[in-house]
Amino acid sequence: MTEMPAAMFEPIKPFVAALARTHRFAVGQFEKWVTLRMDSLKAYVDLGLAQVKVAAKVTDPRNLHEFSDSQFAVANFVSHRLLDDGRALAEWGADCCIQADRLARQNALGFLFKR
Repeated sequence: MTEMPAAMFEPIKPFVAALARTHRFAVGQFEKWVTLRMDSLKAYVDLGLAQVKVAAKVTDPRNLHEFSDSQFAVANFVSHRLLDDGRALAEWGADCCIQADRLARQNALGFLFKR
């Protein structure tokens, strides 16, 4: 008595299929975004730990001078890494928009022209 006939769900099958496609797309894009951000985070944490280790070795003015000189190279590396991370994120965003547009068109066509 609690079982509903399968025929009752026939009209909403296209909506469920579109929702499932959209969900898979969103999860896939989220995974790509997390991968990008985690790679960046790991690089910055590794750099920070390396800098702490180098700073801990400073014991005299000569070492301090060498350490401060090396900080310009580190700052240069970080600025380039930030630019690369920004570019990668922009490319991900553009790709995400293109794929979302394709998915929306596919879903709309699926509703308009039932297969």
